[in-house]
Amino acid sequence: MNPSKAPAEPIALVGMSCRLPGGAFDTSKLWDLLINGRSGLSDIPKSRFNADAFYHSESNKTGTINAEGGYFLEQDVRLFDNAFFGINNLEAKYMDPQQRQLLEVVYECFESAGVTLEDASGSNIGCYVANFTTDFVNVQAKDPDLYHRYSATGFGPTILANRISHAFNLKGPSLVLDTACSSSLYALHIACAALNAGECDSAIVAGANLVQSPEAYIAMTKAGVLSSTSVSHTFDTSADGYGRGEGVAALYLKRLDRLNVSDPVRSVIRGTAVNSNGHTPGITMPSVDGQEAVIRKAYAISGLPLHDTTYVESHGTGTSIGDPIEVEAISRCFSSKSSDQPLLIGSVKPNLGHGEAVSGITSIIKATLALERLIIPPTIGIRDLNPKLKLKERNIRVVMTSKSWPVAATERISVNSFGYGGANAHVIIDSARMHMPQYRQRIEKDVKNIHATMILPFSAHNTDSLTENVTANTSSKVLSKNLRDLAYTLAHRASLAHPSPLF
Repeated sequence: MNPSKAPAEPIALVGMSCRLPGGAFDTSKLWDLLINGRSGLSDIPKSRFNADAFYHSESNKTGTINAEGGYFLEQDVRLFDNAFFGINNLEAKYMDPQQRQLLEVVYECFESAGVTLEDASGSNIGCYVANFTTDFVNVQAKDPDLYHRYSATGFGPTILANRISHAFNLKGPSLVLDTACSSSLYALHIACAALNAGECDSAIVAGANLVQSPEAYIAMTKAGVLSSTSVSHTFDTSADGYGRGEGVAALYLKRLDRLNVSDPVRSVIRGTAVNSNGHTPGITMPSVDGQEAVIRKAYAISGLPLHDTTYVESHGTGTSIGDPIEVEAISRCFSSKSSDQPLLIGSVKPNLGHGEAVSGITSIIKATLALERLIIPPTIGIRDLNPKLKLKERNIRVVMTSKSWPVAATERISVNSFGYGGANAHVIIDSARMHMPQYRQRIEKDVKNIHATMILPFSAHNTDSLTENVTANTSSKVLSKNLRDLAYTLAHRASLAHPSPLF
C-alpha cells in the first residue's frame, strides 16, 4: 500500500437483490424484517435432510450435529424457471439449486439497476461470486451411478459464476472465490479493483449459501463454532457460537465517474481492503491486530478520516472469542469519537443467522438501506451485553432499538468481516446523497402541480408471472409511494414478453 497514491475512484452501488430468511425475498421485505426486529429462525426444513436423525445435544458424539435449527429460505430452493433462461428440463435437474437461485437473483439485480437483458448481453460486465458450501456435491456423490453428462456443469463452485456469465452473455472476468465467512466482501474488493483497473465496465458481485446436506453441519459441530441454541447471540453473554443462515444476494456496481444519468445509485463504496492474520496461535483464532490492520488499510487507501464514521456493521457472529476480539479491533481504530457522540455498532446476524459466504453482501445491503432511510435497525435478541466487550469504557454503543441517524453526523458506515482461516475484509460505504446531486427535489418541484393519467405497462415471461407482477406492484402500499416513479420505471424497462398495459 502506498499512502501517497491517489485514492481509488469511488464505486457506485446501482442495483441489489436478495433472497434471505424470514420471508425477505427482496430488499424491501428485508428492510421490513430488520426495522421491525424480526428473526428468520426456524427448524431445519425436512426438505433439506432429516435433522432428527443427526441431532444430539452432546457435540462430541460421532456423526451428529448440536443444532436443531437455523435461518432458512422459506421458499423451495429447488424451484426454478429454467425455460426463462433457455435451459432444458434435464439440464436444470442436475443444476445445483445455488446456480438456479443465483440466476434468478442476478436477473432481479439487473432489474433493480435498470439494466435490460439486451444491455447486459455482450457487455464487459464482470461476475464475482462468493461460495462456501458444496452440499449439492455431497448429495450427488452418495450415488455416483446417477451421474449424468450434465453433472460436471451442474455442481461444484467453479461453475457458479460461469453459469451467470453464460446465461446473460457477460464478457468480463468470471470467477468464484472462497475465503469462508469473508468471501463476499473479498469478491466485492476484487470487483472494485477490477473496475478501477478497467478490467470491466461494471460488475455483478453475488453470494450463495444453501444448506442441502448434513456434512457441513457435522464438521462445524465438531469444530465447536455452532450455537447449541441454533441462534447467533451477538454481543450477548450467552454467545456460544453461531446459527447457520442461508441466502442468495447480488450487487451491481459501476465506477462513480462512469454513471449514466438514469442509473439509480443506492450507495457509494469509498474504500475496500483485505488482508490475512498470518500466523496466530490457531488457524481459526481471530486476530485483533489483523482486523485493526485491515480497517486502517481501508481508510488509508480511501483517504478518509476514521473519526467521521458513524456506525460499524460488525461481523458479529456471536462467538465467545470472536465478538470481544472484533470489538477491540474496532475500538482501536475509532477511539477518537467524542464522548457525546459514541461509535454505534450492530450486526444483522441475530436476524438472519450467519450466512457464511453471503453474509458480507447481506451486511452491505443492510448498510445501504439504513443510509437511504437514515435509520439504523436494531441488533435484536440481546438480553445481557457481554462485559468482555468493554463498551462503556471504549465509548461504543450497540444499537438495540431502531435509531434515527445522529444529527449532522457523516452518512458513512463501515462493514467488517473475517473468515475462519484468517482472511479479513473491510468496506466503507457512503450514502448516495453525499455524492449525487439532489435531483429528486428539483424534479418533484417541477411536476408537483401536474395532473395526468399514469399508464403502468407490466410485462413478464409468461402469463402466471405477469399476474404476480401486476398484483405485487398495484398494492395500495406500492401505489401510495410515488406513482410517477413507478410509471416511469415500468415504461422504460425493456426485455418485454407478454406485455399488458394497466391503466
